[in-house]
Amino acid sequence: MTGARILFAGVFHWNAGSSHMIAEYAKAACEVGCEVGVSTQLSSLDGTVNAQLPLVDDITWATHLVLVFEGKHFLTAQQRELCETVPRHRRLVIDPDGHWGPYVAAGPDDNAGPYSSESWHRLYKDLSDLILQPRLGGEVPDGVEFFSYFGMPEIHGLATAFPESAALPYELQYVGANWWRWSEMTDLVQAAAAARPRIRRIRVCGRWWTGDPHPDHLAATGNRPGWLEEQGVEVVPPVPFGHVVSAMSTATITPVLARPLLARLKLLTPRMFETLASGSIPALSPHLGYLSALYGDDVEHFLLGDDPADVLGRMLREPARHRERLAVIQRQVYQRFNYRSVLTELIQFTR
Repeated sequence: MTGARILFAGVFHWNAGSSHMIAEYAKAACEVGCEVGVSTQLSSLDGTVNAQLPLVDDITWATHLVLVFEGKHFLTAQQRELCETVPRHRRLVIDPDGHWGPYVAAGPDDNAGPYSSESWHRLYKDLSDLILQPRLGGEVPDGVEFFSYFGMPEIHGLATAFPESAALPYELQYVGANWWRWSEMTDLVQAAAAARPRIRRIRVCGRWWTGDPHPDHLAATGNRPGWLEEQGVEVVPPVPFGHVVSAMSTATITPVLARPLLARLKLLTPRMFETLASGSIPALSPHLGYLSALYGDDVEHFLLGDDPADVLGRMLREPARHRERLAVIQRQVYQRFNYRSVLTELIQFTR
C-alpha cells in the first residue's frame, strides 16, 4: 500500500537489535514509498535511542501498527486500549523470540520467560489476527507466517576485498552482549587457543562478559569475572549505536553466537545479517546449521562443527578460500534481504 504510515511499538534501547532494525527501516522508507515511525505513547524508550529513531507522539498518525514483542509484555491495559485506535486488520504482531507456539525450553531458558505460554497467546490474539516470526525451515507454528523482520545492512566491505589478517587490529572479535552466551564464549576462547596458528588478538565488545551480571537476569548474564581477561581477551563496552557493522570489520573472524533457545527454534537474529555485511569471516556455532536456508550450502565451511579449533585455524590459514565463498553469500543474501526488500514485504502483510 503506497503511502502507508507504519507505526512501530516495542521496547527500544540503544544497544538492542530491534532499535537498529527500525532505524534501517526508516532509512529505506522513502525509497519504498511509505513512512515509518516509533510510537512514544506505546513504546518503552531508554532516552539515548530517542535521537536515533523517528518518534511519533500521536497514534492517529498511523495507518498501520506493528507491535514488536521480545522479552516482556510491555503494554499496560490503557495502552492496549489505545492500540484499538488503529483498526484490527491493520495491526500485526512481530514475535522475534518465538513466544507464539508450543512451550520450548533450552536448559533454564524458555520461550515463555516470566509469563506463561497461554498469556502470550492471549496477548497476541487480543491485539491482532496476524503474527509474524523470523523462523527458518518452514516450521512456523499454526497461526504464524514467516517474516525475517531483520534485514542485511548495506555491504560495508566485500569479503574478497578484505584486508589481510596482519593488517587488522583483531584476529577474532565478538560484538554483542552476554545473553545466554557464556558457555559458547568460553568454548570459543578455548578453541582459539588450541587453533593452529593460535589466535591471540581477540576482543569482546558488549555487556556482562565480566564483572557483575544483570541483577534481574542472573542466569542469562552470568559469567566468571576476570576469566576472559586471564585468557588474554580484551573486553570493552558496547560499540556506539550504528557502528556494529563497522566494528565487526576490524577483525578477520567474527563469531555468530545465538542464544541456544533461539537456535532451537531456528530463529533469525540481527548478527546473522550484520556479520555478512561487515565482510569479516563468520564463525557459526555448531547448532546454527539451519542457516543453510539463508546462506546456502556453503554454510558448512563456516560452521565450527565438532572441531572448532581446526575450523578457526583453517579460517586464518586459508582466508582467501573462505572469502571467495563469503562474497557470493554476501551478494545473494543482500539481494533478498536488503532493507528495501524487507520493508516492501512488510507492507504486503499490511494490505
